[in-house]
Amino acid sequence: MTVRCYIALGGNVGDVEEKFRAALAGLAAIPAIDVFEMSPVFRTQPVGQWAGGDFLNAATRLDTTLEPLALLDVLQQLERATGPRKGPRWGPRPLDLDLILYGDRTIDDPRLQVPHPASWYRRFVLDPLAAIAGDVRHPAKGRTITELRERLLRRPMRLSLAGGSRTNRERLIRILSGPGIEICPWNAAQSSGEVPELLAWLGLSDEDPGPRFDDLPLLPRLDVSSVPDQVAFLRDVLHSALG
Repeated sequence: MTVRCYIALGGNVGDVEEKFRAALAGLAAIPAIDVFEMSPVFRTQPVGQWAGGDFLNAATRLDTTLEPLALLDVLQQLERATGPRKGPRWGPRPLDLDLILYGDRTIDDPRLQVPHPASWYRRFVLDPLAAIAGDVRHPAKGRTITELRERLLRRPMRLSLAGGSRTNRERLIRILSGPGIEICPWNAAQSSGEVPELLAWLGLSDEDPGPRFDDLPLLPRLDVSSVPDQVAFLRDVLHSALG
């Protein structure tokens, strides 16, 4: 059976656009894959302290009869063909090829999660993807790619914090607040009657019982309860969502 898939391309080392062209040619050379249009190329700011300089990002559509893990193997082989990465795991890279959507399937495998778990709030994914797949519905969030992108254009962007201790929520609000961002506890967001662009669940707390993750609205919720450094993680989330 043929499945329509969407791949995100990114990189910030060397001639990235040439690497994009080579990757698409490599995909098209495989009989089980038909490559269609690629989005315009977007220049984006790096996310994370080790990421290096500005990135180029794009997206492409393809049809394939490969199963998800077989397609992942192909993508990883093409990444390796551009040369080894140097430095930290999230450092500069010549080429990233991420499987964002595999039809309307949801996949949770130790090697692969689809839809890509961060794709719904990352502008460097949504901007190029919206150019070629704006009407495609995100299987987990239930909104089209265009709708997901447009949610992130509001300023100030709203981040609500649910769960965890009151002390931790106040600490995160104090540290993460900045231009273009509005942060508040989830109960305050509920009182306003508006759904925030992002809703971070900090976990359960004996001292301050709060909602469980599954009780929160599906669209904006993000589970950060097991993240070792919630400040750094949420900083990167906000950075990638602001675009």
